Amino acid sequence: MRIHHFAPRTPNLGDHFVCLGIEHLFRTLLARVEFVSLNVNGRGDDPNEFGLTARSIARANREADLVVVGGSNLYEPHPRTDRWGVYLEPGALCDLRVPLFLVGIGTGSDFGARTPTRPSRRVAEEIRRLNACATFSGVRDAVTLAWLRGLGVERAELMGDPATFLFTHPYSPRPVSRIAVVMLPRRFFWRRRERIRFWDMRGPNLMRALIRVADSLLRDGYDVTVLCNDPRDLGLAQALLPAPLRQRLHLPATADEYIRVLAGVDAVVTGRLHTAILAFSLGIPFVLLDVDQRTHGFVRTYGLGDWAVPCAWVGIEGRLRRAVGRLLSGHHHADWVEFMAHRDRMRAQALALLREALRAAFGPERAASGVR
Repeated sequence: MRIHHFAPRTPNLGDHFVCLGIEHLFRTLLARVEFVSLNVNGRGDDPNEFGLTARSIARANREADLVVVGGSNLYEPHPRTDRWGVYLEPGALCDLRVPLFLVGIGTGSDFGARTPTRPSRRVAEEIRRLNACATFSGVRDAVTLAWLRGLGVERAELMGDPATFLFTHPYSPRPVSRIAVVMLPRRFFWRRRERIRFWDMRGPNLMRALIRVADSLLRDGYDVTVLCNDPRDLGLAQALLPAPLRQRLHLPATADEYIRVLAGVDAVVTGRLHTAILAFSLGIPFVLLDVDQRTHGFVRTYGLGDWAVPCAWVGIEGRLRRAVGRLLSGHHHADWVEFMAHRDRMRAQALALLREALRAAFGPERAASGVR
């Protein structure tokens, strides 16, 4: 089966983890599958060819058995515009003759917000139309599901973030000696609140708190690795980190290298959602900075509130230190065993939803030969 997969093709490794998770789910279910990666919007590596256009839909009709739209933040409306995460020519959708699956899509990354941005009328209509044309719609988290319901989309199903299911390593209690600390995105540091014209200091305060906690861990004798997910974050990290941490700063070149680095640590303190999700799949406990709708949706979906530190105007460093102290204490092994069991139940549910959708889309005979 040939799948045309529309996703954000960016330098951010988190986007790569989601794409790998989507491919892994389909390879688990399908005996033979080939993926063709395509840009879902203009943020990708080809500024001229992207989105569900008349041209890409005609190509899918010629070449593909299935079209998949899946990736992080695709339901994010752009503020004060009529754009969102999927570039779409709505009139061309009715020409699509192969099944369309929406897989693991979530809301956006507006710093400090607990609820998703309200879309413009045009964006809301495009989201409804895309879902109406889809054979299957699976969303990333509980926040996204509630948001879609508010837009009148009733057919969407909660399946979890596909990157959560890249691995299903069990939680194995062990002493913590190696810790990965993952830097926040640069965009959270340089953030001005436009409407009332002042700098939002929660991002800088959270970044500085993260660095001070990492420095304390290093001074206390822990083997600390500082990671960036995105090349665009590297310069700021180099400017802010003290020399001992700067020497431990690492930007993996590929998703595979990042996975190898993370698999070698005992615990993670992260300002990046998809590093927490990757750690979750690897059975590694973590503290996550809960800074936007994406992180809040993940926390709600898996009941991780005790291991999430919300951004706030005061007291950020104290909250972070207390959460990291719990992580290092070794007194919460039973919690993490249950979290991983919940992860595995969600994976089973995601596979069951996709299996049913594939059989509905291709019929029992073709499904029997191609769907495991």
